[in-house]
Amino acid sequence: MDFEAMLAKTAGTGVTLESAAGAAALERFERFFSDLTPERVKADAASVYAADAILHDTLATHEGVEAIRDYLLRTAERASGVKVEILRVLTDGSDAFLVWRMDITWSAFRKKGQTTRSHGMSQIRFDADGKVALHHDFWDSAGGFFEHLPVVGSLIRWIKGRV
Repeated sequence: MDFEAMLAKTAGTGVTLESAAGAAALERFERFFSDLTPERVKADAASVYAADAILHDTLATHEGVEAIRDYLLRTAERASGVKVEILRVLTDGSDAFLVWRMDITWSAFRKKGQTTRSHGMSQIRFDADGKVALHHDFWDSAGGFFEHLPVVGSLIRWIKGRV
């Protein structure tokens, strides 16, 4: 699904982020990602994401809260720590635009035991119930993820050294 289709599918009247309910929805989202653990994903994904939510993080698109929960659970299980700090928030109606920093301490891949940092931005659109309807991340997946994989990482670092 392309970006315009995601926007069209999630268009409509959502909670206004300037309201108390909107502020609570945004706080719930920030708390969920502040320390992403398998236990937190299992317990809270359905209270953060709408049943028909869409998550696109440049690596893949996941539709529906079950698919999103499973994806985030796999991510949390591959790391001994995933912490996201929201650095800036801009709001427009039911949309939040977040600038963030993510630290991942790997328990798998080439960087096992090491922490890597990446920066990105996200568009988060909330529905009328204050749950995430659209979560679209914009970040450097090569530097934030692929560069740390065996074989692929070496190739990416080699290419970056020649550009």
